[in-house]
Amino acid sequence: MTTLLTMLPFYLLGNLHCIGMCGPLVMMLGHHRYRYFYFLGRTLSFTLAGMAAGEAGALFHFFLQQYHISAVACFLFGGIISLIGLFTLTGHHYPGYNLISKKTTTISQTLSLLVLKDRMWPTFLFGFFTVALPCGQSLIVFSACALSGSLWIGMVNGFAFALLTSPSLFFAMRAHSFLSHLKKHYQTILGILALIVGTLTFCRGLADLQLIPHLVLNVSSEYHIVIY
Repeated sequence: MTTLLTMLPFYLLGNLHCIGMCGPLVMMLGHHRYRYFYFLGRTLSFTLAGMAAGEAGALFHFFLQQYHISAVACFLFGGIISLIGLFTLTGHHYPGYNLISKKTTTISQTLSLLVLKDRMWPTFLFGFFTVALPCGQSLIVFSACALSGSLWIGMVNGFAFALLTSPSLFFAMRAHSFLSHLKKHYQTILGILALIVGTLTFCRGLADLQLIPHLVLNVSSEYHIVIY
């Protein structure tokens, strides 16, 4: 729940990024009979990716705990999130973007072919494989899922990420111009949010090392919400 609450503003404002990156592609599906299968495929793949990231994070945490350095995970993933946030704010691609783009060229070409086919499975697969596109926003989300170290938390956040960023893509199918004027602001907003999430992650690492206290809401309640 803590990860979901922390990332919620990121998911909601992520619509500004999605309409800029995927909006033009999705707009081409606007007249397809099976256009809504795109959302089904996209939601499924993001949920599975969140689960995979959470499980990978759990294994990473387990390995580090053997050496009593679990805080390293916080610094590692916090560093990734903050770095992407800084590059997003300055309008530059994050390190490795070009390499990832080259590796995913084949996927991008395949997606371009799928979007031309007005059939159920091609539309579903188009949505499913959009998770493989080079996207700083997705890296931030799945890094947070890995940081949680939980398959279930990763699943919930992957699903929430896909679901809560769908409205902009839905509108893109109908009227791309509806939100296009907000496109110029998404780098600043997402960059700031990424830095906030990265800072909280670093604080969690420091708290794990007992250098600072954990920040806990509703302390008197039986179930606590730990910010870091």
